[in-house]
Amino acid sequence: MPARALAFLACLVAPLMAADDFRVEVPVDAQGGVAVSRIIEALSGATGQDVKPPAFDLALPVRGLPGSLGRSLLKDCLGEGVGVEFTADAVVFTVPPGLGRGASRAEWRGRLESLATRTEEAAGRKSSHAMRARPSYRPNDPSRPTICLVHGLNSSSGGFVHMIPLLEEAGYGVVTFDYPFNQGLDESCEEFRADWTAFRERVGERRPWAIVAHSMGALIARLYIEGPGRGAGDVDSLILIAPVNQGAHVARLQPVLQLVNKFAAVKRGRTTQALAELAQGPGRSADDMLPGSAFLKKANAQPPNEAVSYHILAGDLGLLTVEGRRQIEDQIELMTRSAGPFALLTRVAIGEIAPILDELTDGTGDGAVTVEATRLPGVPEPVVLAANHAELIRAPILFADPGPVVTMPWILNWLKEDRRRGRASGE
Repeated sequence: MPARALAFLACLVAPLMAADDFRVEVPVDAQGGVAVSRIIEALSGATGQDVKPPAFDLALPVRGLPGSLGRSLLKDCLGEGVGVEFTADAVVFTVPPGLGRGASRAEWRGRLESLATRTEEAAGRKSSHAMRARPSYRPNDPSRPTICLVHGLNSSSGGFVHMIPLLEEAGYGVVTFDYPFNQGLDESCEEFRADWTAFRERVGERRPWAIVAHSMGALIARLYIEGPGRGAGDVDSLILIAPVNQGAHVARLQPVLQLVNKFAAVKRGRTTQALAELAQGPGRSADDMLPGSAFLKKANAQPPNEAVSYHILAGDLGLLTVEGRRQIEDQIELMTRSAGPFALLTRVAIGEIAPILDELTDGTGDGAVTVEATRLPGVPEPVVLAANHAELIRAPILFADPGPVVTMPWILNWLKEDRRRGRASGE
């Protein structure tokens, strides 16, 4: 074939060859995740872009249902033209050859930049911990004493949105502590200590504060007061609302709740929230809250701080009525009788379910924590109110509008008594 004909044929074939999609592979790390920064860097380089990877990074899971959700999220972020597949050791992107060139350049660059921006925002949210003062706070003002609020699992300082105005109207200044609630409690306790100390030093605070803590937040407050804060004289009153002092069996359900939150965030197109949720990994704090955990054994080995006034509020309005629980137990008993050779295993399973039912049932628990588990040796007995776990602080997850907070009369009375006691002792 003449050279001119070969050249002409090559010109015809070349576009067809170039039309094939090409693959971009990003390796999975040893923990079974893939860094979003590496994804952006690889895709940016392969398509002739110079998009800067996020300064603060996240790793997305690639296995199981979280991996499937991660794949869906990446497909939504990168657009329909880019294929995304997860293998055992890599994330494989199938990229159209013209992507990032000509008319598609601006849109593709915008997608990569948006993914980088959302990743930075999510990373900041995931690792965020801070002690923040509200405008009501006045350092060293004896006429406006300070209360520090510490939230619990699956919450933030926003959970106190209906309590804060009532405390401020009563003459208190408010400081809040936020932290990533799924991380290990040792880490959260250290962040509280460091932020508490740095905040008070920065503003020159010399007067003691009160702490009001809900649920898991009680453990964080206690570990400071009974550990590095013992003898510091910077806390005079500790009010624990539905504290998990002896643990909570429903913490076993946290991985399921995490998965639901991940699914909802991805399906609703909330990219920043979805990235943060997917990057969280398994909730280590839930493991720390299980009865008998190493964390709880360490926490409860410390005696109460004798310089601090302790108060406990508990709820006994659960998610199950006594009759509803009885019906569940009857069904379980029926299953046991018909289990044959598996009856022993069934009874073991029932033994695991019974403590959870205690937490969920009216009269014994508030839907998350039993009254018994709120008790703490060496401190006054809990005051038990007819309210559930969220109702005790009027959490916005159940109560969108302001209204009476069932625990507030007790909180305000104790704060007043503790202040009076402090003045009498010359503090």
